[in-house]
Amino acid sequence: MSIDWPIGRWVAAALLVTADGRYLMQLRDDVPTIMLPGHWSLFGGSIDAGESADAALRRELLEELEFAARDVALFTEMIVELPREPRRYDRMSFFAVSVTTGDIAGMVLREGADLRLFTPEALALEPRVAPWDLAAVMMHARQYQLFPRAQKR
Repeated sequence: MSIDWPIGRWVAAALLVTADGRYLMQLRDDVPTIMLPGHWSLFGGSIDAGESADAALRRELLEELEFAARDVALFTEMIVELPREPRRYDRMSFFAVSVTTGDIAGMVLREGADLRLFTPEALALEPRVAPWDLAAVMMHARQYQLFPRAQKR
């Protein structure tokens, strides 16, 4: 069965992960005009027309953190139906990006209210987290248990 998803927005998001398994998250500004104000989310943003997802991710990381990612690897994609009026489907491409504490120390926060490292378990306890980002973090953190045939990179 084929489904034709009317995609409202295509987004690239970074799973910025340290060697010890913590994820760098952005606290979204508490502005009522944006989606999920005051929530923790992954860094990233919309993919422009004619732009590839990985190029968009690199651009967003430069704009939001002044961070030039060395390697980005597509981890997973999902389509999320946003239960709002009118209904909208967003395509989300999640990329794994390894970062060091030195990388993080050199980052300059240009968008959002804060940034913080979380273990997946601590992030799951936060009351305000973008649900699709939390799902991607948990899938990434537990990929070898969830998907035993997954190849370690």
